[in-house]
Amino acid sequence: MPNLKAKLIALPSTLAMSMAMLTAPHCAHAQEVEVAEADEEIFVTARGRAETLQDIPESIIAFDADDLEVRGIIDIIGLFNQTPNLFARRTFRAGVTFFTIRGVTTSQQGWAPITYVVDGVKTATVDAINQNALFGIERIEVLKGPQGGLYGAGAIAGAINVVTKAPTNDLEGQVIASYAKGNDAIVRGTVSGPIIEDKLLFKLSGFYRNTDGLVDSIEGEDIDFEENASIRGRLLFLPSETVSIDLRASYTDIEAGAAKQARFGGPDEVNLFVRENDPSRGIIGSENREIVDLSAKIDIETQIGTITSTTGYMDLNQDLFGTASWIAPPELGAPPELGLFGPIFGPNALPADDPNAFTAPFDNYQDLFDNFEVVTQDLRIVSPSDQRLRWLAGFEYIHRKASQGLQVGFLLGPDGSVQAPALNRFDDKTDDIWGIFGQMQYDLTDQLEITFAARYDEDSFDTTQFDGNTGALVQQLDANGTLVDALEETDSGFQPKVTVAYEVNDNLNTYFTYARGFRFGFFNTGNLTQEETTDNFEIGFRSTWLDGDLALNGSVFYIDYSDQQLTTVIAEAPFRLTTNVPSTEIIGLEMDFNYQVTEQIQVNGAVGFLDAEIQDQGRPPSVPEWTANFGLQLTQPVTDELALVGRADWRYQGGHILQSPGVTYQIDAVNLIDLRAGVQGETWRVVAFARNLANERFAQDANNLGSFIRDYNDPRSYGVEATLRF
Repeated sequence: MPNLKAKLIALPSTLAMSMAMLTAPHCAHAQEVEVAEADEEIFVTARGRAETLQDIPESIIAFDADDLEVRGIIDIIGLFNQTPNLFARRTFRAGVTFFTIRGVTTSQQGWAPITYVVDGVKTATVDAINQNALFGIERIEVLKGPQGGLYGAGAIAGAINVVTKAPTNDLEGQVIASYAKGNDAIVRGTVSGPIIEDKLLFKLSGFYRNTDGLVDSIEGEDIDFEENASIRGRLLFLPSETVSIDLRASYTDIEAGAAKQARFGGPDEVNLFVRENDPSRGIIGSENREIVDLSAKIDIETQIGTITSTTGYMDLNQDLFGTASWIAPPELGAPPELGLFGPIFGPNALPADDPNAFTAPFDNYQDLFDNFEVVTQDLRIVSPSDQRLRWLAGFEYIHRKASQGLQVGFLLGPDGSVQAPALNRFDDKTDDIWGIFGQMQYDLTDQLEITFAARYDEDSFDTTQFDGNTGALVQQLDANGTLVDALEETDSGFQPKVTVAYEVNDNLNTYFTYARGFRFGFFNTGNLTQEETTDNFEIGFRSTWLDGDLALNGSVFYIDYSDQQLTTVIAEAPFRLTTNVPSTEIIGLEMDFNYQVTEQIQVNGAVGFLDAEIQDQGRPPSVPEWTANFGLQLTQPVTDELALVGRADWRYQGGHILQSPGVTYQIDAVNLIDLRAGVQGETWRVVAFARNLANERFAQDANNLGSFIRDYNDPRSYGVEATLRF
């Protein structure tokens, strides 16, 4: 990278200036960082044991249940929008949500750049991260930077640790209902209590959403509708003081609009949102998703430490049917419009009684499925925390089976009821992953702590291709040019991490970290994408001021990125092109604060900066240079039992690029504003809200598939929400 030495030398002064900006009265940068008041401490378990948030020598933020509620966060997109240097892009279906953390991005059909863990169970596939619903949550911890030492391959850029609300010994519950623009009705709730007091406890949570969506086609039909029904049950069995058994089960059924892309005129119009660039449809796309999730966690306390076994099972079935022309078929006599497979002619191209009518294409279509079955097993032992040397060690096994199919072609006949595939294929894939890991924390002095973590992961994976019409196996060429029934590969990686933390005083902790990140390779419809690695160096601090009312944290980091996995969409089979970029360098900065100004006023803020460059190619796609957040929260008592509440959140998302082969799209910066205001009592709250108040629009994905098409963010919405606790 040009001037790399100068940029590294300048980082400390940049950090100092950013601290001054964040503490100045006119501060306009922000990020959510949960912080305690003077007499309150926040505990997290991101490093495998309970620790106070401000004492962890990591770039970490935490959102508790109240944070999620008062900010109106109901899905993973909302969570990412509260966090600088994190960026989430929804594309043509929910399972292909792209996540970018510190410049490291999802590759389609590959592994996520984060490890997403729910109650100790890995999702083990990017498709399961975005389920369009966050509910029954106790806390979400977001760690940035490689976390492979504990979380394994895939945590190359970070980890998200989700902790759901545990069953309680007292009967209690909560119901939240909302109604918003687009007939968007949501009801979510939780009830918890004892079956046998002190021995057997239960919790039951549910989520239901039914919406017409916020986007209509030019023809007046709903594009982004959704019906989402989820239920989650949990049993906690406490047979003794040293043993607990935690059983969890959930079921989710989603039917939603998909392939909602719209055509636009070309790279110069990617930021232009006008009526003629709205979506037009011959057929309305839909996606169906069914998810079953089961887990069993057993904790046994012994004299040497706590032994934990966590077993998980997930079955995810999803299919999508939608347009591949992204335009309504033209009427008789109109010039044919181009779809992915050439011209389409419309239902009136030939009279219905014409014997050749069935040969007239009505539209182009895509029909695909991506199904996963995952079994995970984690076994670890964690030493007691009240000793100078603290350690943990463990073993993990993951078996993942995937079936992924793609059919594209023409819809024939006057009403388009007959499918004529131009391509029909599917792949069966398996991954067998095992990992062994350990971590040691040692207090060299009362102020100096050193942490070593290391993990070895190995994945043996294969792919077999079949003809979708006949089911016959299709042989493929291996790396030696030999026809084989299945392609096979094995990737492995060692992921060390060392952190030196120094407590300057009771209010200021500093740290230095080196960590290696690693992500497995994968087969993209028979094409092998190689594994990738990062070497990461980070210097940071975590501090509290003003008797604990102000938390101020910051870090600078450098990432040496090797064999970066990148995906682009192309206009020919297999329609997805994945490549490895030999060398990328990233320099970054993060600052965040949370200030309890008075009992009634709280402000939080943060800023993230990324200077990223692919060797000899310029900036990588989907990496904004600047992101920032600012939040203002007010609680004004009116009486002893009644208060006015308000919350304003601002998100700045800097300009960045998107790419398709031979085309670069420059995406403009946007300012996203959310507002919430209402009244609350001791056990209830009613608020009105607006999301994306300024109606900022931007492309989340852009491709050239015979015509230019793009995905885009949601327009402005507004509604009302009521909460009742009992």
